[in-house]
Amino acid sequence: MYKLDEEKIITIVYYLHEASAVKSVFNRGLEGKKVGVFASRTPYRLSKIGIQDVRLLKIEGTTLYVEGLDAVNGTPVLDIKMKWSLFG
Repeated sequence: MYKLDEEKIITIVYYLHEASAVKSVFNRGLEGKKVGVFASRTPYRLSKIGIQDVRLLKIEGTTLYVEGLDAVNGTPVLDIKMKWSLFG
């Protein structure tokens, strides 16, 4: 985790181990609008891979504390990437 503590935003790649089988059309949220899988935050995903940018709060040993990760406790993390930009 060389120099990871210098980063404010990191990208977490994780496995949605509790995701259910794919359901292609359903009613979204409180409005009940009928939408497809890509127009929602449904757990019914085509892929069980999640990728999300999060704010790195602190590191203690091998434990990273982040803010904004949309995953349940115990979700397997596949990779951690330092955020970078082509524009500096």
